[in-house]
Amino acid sequence: MDGVSRKVLRAQLKEFEESGLVARTPKGDARQRVGYALTRKGSALGDILGQLYDWQQTFD
Repeated sequence: MDGVSRKVLRAQLKEFEESGLVARTPKGDARQRVGYALTRKGSALGDILGQLYDWQQTFD
């Protein structure tokens, strides 16, 4: 991602994982890559953020 250091991205993803918002899945390849996906809890938060965005647009 442009504009975000790997260190900051790793720290944020770790925090999201600890909060139960994302799930970390090892890819099992030689490069030791991992993938991230929203959990049910994380997806529900997306719905709430969408509602907040809509509210903000109404009063902007």
